[in-house]
Amino acid sequence: MTGAGDAEILDIMTTFIEKVGARSERLDAELAAGPAKNLPRSAGSSYAARPTKRPRASKAEMERRADGLVLLAHEHGPCSVRHLFYQATVSKVPGITKDDSGYNKTQREVLKLRRVGRIPYSLIVDSTRWARQPQTYGSIEEALDDTARLYRRDLWRSSPWRVEVWCESDSIASTIAEVTYRWAVPLMVTRGYSSETFAYNAGEAWAETPDRQPVVLYIGDHDPHGLSIEDKLQESLGHFTADTVDSVIWSRLGVTWEQVEELDLPGTRPKKNYGFPRAVEAEALPPRLLGNLVDTAISEYVDDHELDVLLTAEAEERDWLRRLVDRELRA
Repeated sequence: MTGAGDAEILDIMTTFIEKVGARSERLDAELAAGPAKNLPRSAGSSYAARPTKRPRASKAEMERRADGLVLLAHEHGPCSVRHLFYQATVSKVPGITKDDSGYNKTQREVLKLRRVGRIPYSLIVDSTRWARQPQTYGSIEEALDDTARLYRRDLWRSSPWRVEVWCESDSIASTIAEVTYRWAVPLMVTRGYSSETFAYNAGEAWAETPDRQPVVLYIGDHDPHGLSIEDKLQESLGHFTADTVDSVIWSRLGVTWEQVEELDLPGTRPKKNYGFPRAVEAEALPPRLLGNLVDTAISEYVDDHELDVLLTAEAEERDWLRRLVDRELRA
Protein backbone atom coordinates (compact mmCIF):
# COMPACT_ATOMS: atom_id res chain seq x y z
CA MET A 1 0.00 0.00 0.00
CA THR A 2 1.36 3.42 -0.91
CA GLY A 3 1.14 6.42 1.39
CA ALA A 4 -0.14 9.90 0.53
CA GLY A 5 3.43 11.14 0.00
CA ASP A 6 4.22 8.36 -2.47
CA ALA A 7 1.05 9.09 -4.44
CA GLU A 8 2.01 12.76 -4.73
CA ILE A 9 5.45 11.87 -6.06
CA LEU A 10 3.91 9.52 -8.63
CA ASP A 11 1.60 12.31 -9.83
CA ILE A 12 4.54 14.69 -10.27
CA MET A 13 6.56 12.12 -12.24
CA THR A 14 3.60 11.29 -14.46
CA THR A 15 3.06 14.98 -15.27
CA PHE A 16 6.77 15.44 -16.05
CA ILE A 17 6.81 12.41 -18.40
CA GLU A 18 3.74 13.70 -20.22
CA LYS A 19 5.36 17.13 -20.77
CA VAL A 20 8.61 15.57 -22.04
CA GLY A 21 6.61 13.35 -24.41
CA ALA A 22 4.64 16.31 -25.75
CA ARG A 23 7.83 18.32 -26.37
CA SER A 24 9.43 15.36 -28.15
CA GLU A 25 6.40 15.08 -30.45
CA ARG A 26 6.67 18.81 -31.34
CA LEU A 27 10.40 18.47 -32.16
CA ASP A 28 9.71 15.44 -34.37
CA ALA A 29 7.07 17.42 -36.22
CA GLU A 30 9.43 20.40 -36.75
CA LEU A 31 12.19 18.14 -38.07
CA ALA A 32 9.76 16.45 -40.46
CA ALA A 33 8.67 19.85 -41.78
CA GLY A 34 12.27 20.80 -42.79
CA PRO A 35 14.58 23.62 -41.65
CA ALA A 36 12.99 26.73 -40.23
CA LYS A 37 13.13 29.95 -42.24
CA ASN A 38 14.43 33.19 -40.74
CA LEU A 39 13.75 32.15 -37.14
CA PRO A 40 15.71 34.24 -34.62
CA ARG A 41 18.07 32.30 -32.41
CA SER A 42 17.63 32.56 -28.68
CA ALA A 43 20.44 34.50 -27.00
CA GLY A 44 20.60 31.88 -24.29
CA SER A 45 20.75 28.94 -26.70
CA SER A 46 23.94 26.98 -27.32
CA TYR A 47 23.35 27.73 -30.98
CA ALA A 48 23.01 31.50 -30.55
CA ALA A 49 24.77 33.64 -33.15
CA ARG A 50 28.46 34.10 -32.41
CA PRO A 51 30.26 37.44 -32.79
CA THR A 52 31.53 37.92 -36.30
CA LYS A 53 35.23 37.10 -36.64
CA ARG A 54 37.53 39.83 -37.88
CA PRO A 55 38.21 39.30 -41.56
CA ARG A 56 41.64 37.95 -42.44
CA ALA A 57 44.04 40.50 -43.84
CA SER A 58 44.37 40.47 -47.59
CA LYS A 59 47.68 39.72 -49.24
CA ALA A 60 48.04 43.39 -50.19
CA GLU A 61 47.41 44.52 -46.59
CA MET A 62 49.94 42.03 -45.23
CA GLU A 63 52.54 43.30 -47.68
CA ARG A 64 51.84 46.92 -46.65
CA ARG A 65 52.27 45.86 -43.04
CA ALA A 66 55.60 44.19 -43.81
CA ASP A 67 56.81 47.22 -45.80
CA GLY A 68 55.84 49.52 -42.93
CA LEU A 69 57.74 47.49 -40.33
CA VAL A 70 60.82 47.24 -42.55
CA LEU A 71 60.81 51.01 -43.08
CA LEU A 72 60.40 51.73 -39.36
CA ALA A 73 63.15 49.27 -38.39
CA HIS A 74 65.64 51.00 -40.69
CA GLU A 75 64.50 54.43 -39.52
CA HIS A 76 64.61 53.79 -35.76
CA GLY A 77 66.93 50.82 -35.34
CA PRO A 78 68.75 49.51 -33.48
CA CYS A 79 65.73 49.26 -31.20
CA SER A 80 63.65 46.70 -29.34
CA VAL A 81 60.56 45.02 -30.78
CA ARG A 82 58.53 46.93 -28.18
CA HIS A 83 59.83 50.22 -29.55
CA LEU A 84 59.08 49.13 -33.09
CA PHE A 85 55.54 48.18 -32.06
CA TYR A 86 54.88 51.66 -30.68
CA GLN A 87 56.25 53.32 -33.80
CA ALA A 88 54.00 51.05 -35.88
CA THR A 89 50.91 52.17 -33.96
CA VAL A 90 51.88 55.83 -34.33
CA SER A 91 52.50 55.37 -38.06
CA LYS A 92 49.24 53.41 -38.39
CA VAL A 93 50.85 50.37 -39.97
CA PRO A 94 47.95 48.18 -41.26
CA GLY A 95 46.76 45.61 -38.73
CA ILE A 96 48.95 46.82 -35.84
CA THR A 97 46.59 47.90 -33.08
CA LYS A 98 47.54 49.37 -29.70
CA ASP A 99 46.84 46.22 -27.68
CA ASP A 100 48.35 42.84 -26.86
CA SER A 101 47.11 41.44 -30.16
CA GLY A 102 48.94 44.17 -32.07
CA TYR A 103 52.15 43.59 -30.11
CA ASN A 104 52.02 39.83 -30.69
CA LYS A 105 51.40 40.44 -34.38
CA THR A 106 54.42 42.76 -34.52
CA GLN A 107 56.62 40.13 -32.87
CA ARG A 108 55.58 37.44 -35.35
CA GLU A 109 55.93 39.69 -38.38
CA VAL A 110 59.33 41.05 -37.35
CA LEU A 111 60.62 37.52 -36.80
CA LYS A 112 59.51 36.51 -40.31
CA LEU A 113 61.07 39.62 -41.84
CA ARG A 114 64.38 38.99 -40.07
CA ARG A 115 64.47 35.37 -41.21
CA VAL A 116 63.94 36.31 -44.86
CA GLY A 117 66.54 39.07 -44.63
CA ARG A 118 64.30 42.13 -44.98
CA ILE A 119 65.12 43.38 -41.46
CA PRO A 120 68.79 42.88 -40.50
CA TYR A 121 69.20 41.10 -37.18
CA SER A 122 71.42 43.95 -35.99
CA LEU A 123 68.49 46.40 -36.07
CA ILE A 124 66.58 44.57 -33.31
CA VAL A 125 68.17 44.52 -29.87
CA ASP A 126 67.50 42.35 -26.81
CA SER A 127 69.65 43.03 -23.75
CA THR A 128 67.85 40.49 -21.55
CA ARG A 129 70.11 37.69 -22.83
CA TRP A 130 73.81 38.07 -22.20
CA ALA A 131 76.63 35.85 -21.02
CA ARG A 132 78.71 36.23 -17.89
CA GLN A 133 82.16 35.15 -19.02
CA PRO A 134 85.68 36.43 -18.35
CA GLN A 135 87.67 37.89 -21.23
CA THR A 136 90.51 35.60 -22.27
CA TYR A 137 93.23 35.81 -24.93
CA GLY A 138 95.30 33.45 -27.00
CA SER A 139 98.52 35.35 -26.40
CA ILE A 140 100.06 38.46 -24.84
CA GLU A 141 100.19 40.04 -28.28
CA GLU A 142 96.47 39.51 -28.74
CA ALA A 143 95.73 40.99 -25.29
CA LEU A 144 97.85 44.08 -25.94
CA ASP A 145 96.23 44.56 -29.36
CA ASP A 146 92.85 44.50 -27.66
CA THR A 147 94.03 46.92 -24.98
CA ALA A 148 95.29 49.37 -27.59
CA ARG A 149 92.01 49.15 -29.51
CA LEU A 150 89.77 49.60 -26.45
CA TYR A 151 91.89 52.04 -24.46
CA ARG A 152 89.96 55.03 -23.15
CA ARG A 153 90.84 57.79 -20.72
CA ASP A 154 88.52 58.28 -17.75
CA LEU A 155 86.38 61.27 -18.73
CA TRP A 156 84.94 61.58 -15.24
CA ARG A 157 88.12 61.17 -13.16
CA SER A 158 88.41 64.87 -12.31
CA SER A 159 84.72 65.72 -12.74
CA PRO A 160 82.68 67.06 -9.81
CA TRP A 161 79.78 64.93 -11.08
CA ARG A 162 79.03 61.21 -10.88
CA VAL A 163 76.52 60.79 -13.72
CA GLU A 164 74.49 57.60 -14.10
CA VAL A 165 71.55 56.68 -16.33
CA TRP A 166 68.82 54.56 -14.74
CA CYS A 167 65.88 53.06 -16.58
CA GLU A 168 62.90 50.90 -15.77
CA SER A 169 63.33 48.13 -18.35
CA ASP A 170 65.87 46.17 -20.37
CA SER A 171 64.05 47.26 -23.51
CA ILE A 172 64.95 50.89 -22.83
CA ALA A 173 68.50 49.99 -21.81
CA SER A 174 69.15 48.18 -25.08
CA THR A 175 68.10 51.28 -27.01
CA ILE A 176 70.33 53.78 -25.20
CA ALA A 177 73.32 51.57 -24.36
CA GLU A 178 75.32 52.90 -27.30
CA VAL A 179 74.95 56.46 -26.00
CA THR A 180 75.93 55.66 -22.41
CA TYR A 181 78.89 53.60 -23.63
CA ARG A 182 80.14 56.49 -25.73
CA TRP A 183 80.08 58.77 -22.67
CA ALA A 184 81.45 56.02 -20.34
CA VAL A 185 78.45 56.46 -18.06
CA PRO A 186 76.98 53.59 -15.98
CA LEU A 187 73.63 52.30 -17.24
CA MET A 188 71.46 50.77 -14.51
CA VAL A 189 68.23 48.81 -15.06
CA THR A 190 65.76 48.64 -12.16
CA ARG A 191 63.42 46.07 -13.82
CA GLY A 192 60.33 47.41 -12.11
CA TYR A 193 60.36 47.73 -8.33
CA SER A 194 64.05 47.36 -7.48
CA SER A 195 65.29 45.50 -4.42
CA GLU A 196 66.74 47.28 -1.41
CA THR A 197 70.03 45.65 -2.35
CA PHE A 198 69.98 47.65 -5.59
CA ALA A 199 69.56 50.89 -3.64
CA TYR A 200 72.12 49.85 -1.03
CA ASN A 201 74.76 49.09 -3.68
CA ALA A 202 74.17 52.44 -5.33
CA GLY A 203 74.62 54.24 -2.03
CA GLU A 204 77.81 52.32 -1.27
CA ALA A 205 79.27 53.19 -4.67
CA TRP A 206 78.47 56.87 -4.24
CA ALA A 207 80.04 56.88 -0.78
CA GLU A 208 83.37 55.84 -2.38
CA THR A 209 83.53 59.19 -4.21
CA PRO A 210 82.30 61.71 -1.61
CA ASP A 211 83.78 64.62 -3.55
CA ARG A 212 81.52 63.95 -6.55
CA GLN A 213 77.83 64.86 -6.76
CA PRO A 214 75.61 61.90 -7.78
CA VAL A 215 73.40 62.61 -10.79
CA VAL A 216 70.67 60.16 -11.84
CA LEU A 217 69.10 60.59 -15.27
CA TYR A 218 65.95 58.46 -15.09
CA ILE A 219 63.70 56.96 -17.77
CA GLY A 220 60.46 55.22 -16.88
CA ASP A 221 56.79 54.77 -17.75
CA HIS A 222 54.33 57.58 -17.15
CA ASP A 223 51.55 55.63 -15.46
CA PRO A 224 50.54 54.86 -11.86
CA HIS A 225 52.89 51.88 -11.70
CA GLY A 226 55.84 53.66 -13.30
CA LEU A 227 55.61 56.76 -11.10
CA SER A 228 55.27 54.57 -8.01
CA ILE A 229 58.42 52.64 -8.98
CA GLU A 230 60.36 55.89 -9.20
CA ASP A 231 59.03 57.20 -5.86
CA LYS A 232 59.84 53.96 -4.03
CA LEU A 233 63.33 53.87 -5.52
CA GLN A 234 64.12 57.39 -4.37
CA GLU A 235 62.72 56.57 -0.94
CA SER A 236 64.97 53.50 -0.64
CA LEU A 237 68.01 55.49 -1.76
CA GLY A 238 67.29 58.05 0.92
CA HIS A 239 67.58 55.39 3.61
CA PHE A 240 71.04 54.26 2.46
CA THR A 241 72.58 57.62 1.55
CA ALA A 242 71.37 59.84 4.39
CA ASP A 243 74.74 59.64 6.22
CA THR A 244 77.08 59.49 3.22
CA VAL A 245 75.66 61.66 0.44
CA ASP A 246 74.55 65.25 0.91
CA SER A 247 72.13 65.21 -2.02
CA VAL A 248 71.32 63.48 -5.28
CA ILE A 249 70.37 65.31 -8.46
CA TRP A 250 67.46 63.32 -9.87
CA SER A 251 66.14 64.15 -13.34
CA ARG A 252 63.35 62.30 -15.17
CA LEU A 253 64.32 62.45 -18.84
CA GLY A 254 61.20 60.59 -19.94
CA VAL A 255 58.41 59.94 -20.05
CA THR A 256 57.13 63.33 -18.91
CA TRP A 257 53.59 64.55 -19.40
CA GLU A 258 54.93 67.46 -21.44
CA GLN A 259 56.42 64.91 -23.87
CA VAL A 260 53.12 63.01 -24.03
CA GLU A 261 51.24 66.18 -25.01
CA GLU A 262 53.88 67.63 -27.32
CA LEU A 263 54.53 64.38 -29.21
CA ASP A 264 51.02 62.95 -28.83
CA LEU A 265 52.55 59.72 -27.55
CA PRO A 266 50.30 56.65 -27.74
CA GLY A 267 49.00 55.21 -24.50
CA THR A 268 46.10 53.44 -22.86
CA ARG A 269 43.37 54.31 -20.41
CA PRO A 270 44.93 54.12 -16.93
CA LYS A 271 43.69 51.24 -14.77
CA LYS A 272 43.30 53.66 -11.88
CA ASN A 273 43.09 57.42 -11.61
CA TYR A 274 46.46 59.11 -11.17
CA GLY A 275 45.69 62.62 -12.33
CA PHE A 276 46.39 62.08 -16.04
CA PRO A 277 44.05 60.76 -18.75
CA ARG A 278 46.58 58.43 -20.40
CA ALA A 279 49.10 55.80 -19.29
CA VAL A 280 52.23 55.86 -21.47
CA GLU A 281 55.15 53.43 -21.55
CA ALA A 282 58.69 54.70 -22.02
CA GLU A 283 58.94 52.66 -25.22
CA ALA A 284 56.42 55.05 -26.77
CA LEU A 285 59.26 57.58 -27.12
CA PRO A 286 60.88 57.27 -30.57
CA PRO A 287 64.27 55.51 -30.15
CA ARG A 288 66.29 58.24 -31.87
CA LEU A 289 64.63 60.92 -29.74
CA LEU A 290 65.28 58.90 -26.60
CA GLY A 291 68.96 58.54 -27.50
CA ASN A 292 69.22 62.28 -28.17
CA LEU A 293 67.61 63.07 -24.82
CA VAL A 294 70.19 60.96 -23.00
CA ASP A 295 73.07 62.31 -25.07
CA THR A 296 72.11 65.94 -24.44
CA ALA A 297 71.49 65.41 -20.73
CA ILE A 298 74.90 63.78 -20.18
CA SER A 299 76.74 66.40 -22.23
CA GLU A 300 75.49 69.14 -19.88
CA TYR A 301 77.81 67.74 -17.19
CA VAL A 302 80.89 67.69 -19.45
CA ASP A 303 83.26 70.60 -19.99
CA ASP A 304 83.78 70.94 -23.76
CA HIS A 305 87.41 72.07 -23.48
CA GLU A 306 88.33 69.22 -21.12
CA LEU A 307 86.63 66.79 -23.47
CA ASP A 308 88.67 68.00 -26.45
CA VAL A 309 91.92 67.69 -24.49
CA LEU A 310 90.99 64.21 -23.27
CA LEU A 311 90.08 62.92 -26.73
CA THR A 312 93.34 64.24 -28.19
CA ALA A 313 95.40 62.63 -25.43
CA GLU A 314 93.42 59.40 -25.72
CA ALA A 315 94.11 59.11 -29.45
CA GLU A 316 97.84 59.76 -28.95
CA GLU A 317 98.12 57.21 -26.16
CA ARG A 318 96.21 54.60 -28.12
CA ASP A 319 98.61 55.11 -31.02
CA TRP A 320 101.56 54.80 -28.63
CA LEU A 321 100.22 51.46 -27.37
CA ARG A 322 99.96 50.17 -30.95
CA ARG A 323 103.56 51.20 -31.69
CA LEU A 324 104.68 49.56 -28.45
CA VAL A 325 103.09 46.26 -29.46
CA ASP A 326 104.66 46.44 -32.92
CA ARG A 327 108.12 47.28 -31.53
CA GLU A 328 108.25 44.79 -28.67
CA LEU A 329 106.34 41.82 -30.04
CA ARG A 330 106.47 42.05 -33.82
CA ALA A 331 109.95 43.38 -34.45
